[in-house]
Amino acid sequence: MSIDVDWGRIPISIRSENNTELTQFLNYLKKKGLKKHSIIMPDREHGGFIFFNYEKMEKNILEKWIKEGE
Repeated sequence: MSIDVDWGRIPISIRSENNTELTQFLNYLKKKGLKKHSIIMPDREHGGFIFFNYEKMEKNILEKWIKEGE
């Protein structure tokens, strides 16, 4: 698991070195009702990939996604 959620930013930034993993997480969020988000794009600042979430999100959503994937 290499997804990093930066809760201190507005909008919330979600990063990963793995584009496929980030796409799977974004698809999970969409199924949970996420509508306001950016596309996944290269992260020029840190490397890897990033997208932005423009809505409220539960702080434990990443743990829920991991648990549901098991």
